[in-house]
Amino acid sequence: MVRRWLSRTPELLLAVCLVPLAVRLALRDSVPGLAPLTYATPVCLLAATALAAFALAWLVGRRKLARFAAAVAVALAAWTLAATVSVHASQHHGRFTGMVWNVANGTLGWDAVTGEVTRRDPDLAAFIEVGLHPVTRAALFSQALPGREFHWWNEALGLAVRGKILDATYHSLGRGSHAGVAHLELDGRRLTVVVVHPRSAPTEPRGQVFAALERVLEPLSGEPLLVMGDFNTPSDSVFFDPLRRVLHSAFETAGSGYGATWPMPVPVLALDQVWSSDSVQVRTCELHGSHASDHRMVTFSFD
Repeated sequence: MVRRWLSRTPELLLAVCLVPLAVRLALRDSVPGLAPLTYATPVCLLAATALAAFALAWLVGRRKLARFAAAVAVALAAWTLAATVSVHASQHHGRFTGMVWNVANGTLGWDAVTGEVTRRDPDLAAFIEVGLHPVTRAALFSQALPGREFHWWNEALGLAVRGKILDATYHSLGRGSHAGVAHLELDGRRLTVVVVHPRSAPTEPRGQVFAALERVLEPLSGEPLLVMGDFNTPSDSVFFDPLRRVLHSAFETAGSGYGATWPMPVPVLALDQVWSSDSVQVRTCELHGSHASDHRMVTFSFD
């Protein structure tokens, strides 16, 4: 009885692998009702499922099925490497340094958060899910990053600048989804920064949020622009396609290493991202894990 059950399990595992793969290939996350299936089954997880199917099929002597599962696992592993690993290592660093980090409302310890921030010492830093009382927030981050100007749009979005914040505005992207726009001056360099944080709700359609973001970005066309944040949407989403036509992904063009950012300690989805316009040259982009948050930190340098 057990052996019979085991002999059928490889087929079940392959079905669990191939059905979401077919959805991903045909539709990606464009259909609201099926999008959560895509988000919950990143390609690396599908590769692991196919590998498990191979091992079990081989164990029960189903060699033909095992070879097929192995081929699927290898193909998906190659896809994972191509899609999530960047090798644009550069010896040339930009004039300015930047950082974006979802600090998870400090639930894993504010001392650890501020310690990481101080150690990185960025010229420009965007913080997501800061979640502190305004007075406490100001004191904590001012101590971590002395000599900066700060702007906190709300408990979800914050910005620190080694320079001047000329103006800042808030834009709702829908219920619980936020964008903050700031015009800055960094050592004489004018820059527009948009900090983004859609609500973490994978079962909700993302189209409306990204359409709202496009409306925020449209009047900023032609400006030196950085768009960064925790998008709560994987970087291979169909909803990034319009963004790709006008902006460049920092990690895809200048990144080094593995690009997934959530959840720590074994990230599988690239939710935290930096995008730039043609007039902002991102030179390097790296991701760093920390026990201070369930999101990896994105650091970058730019001119």
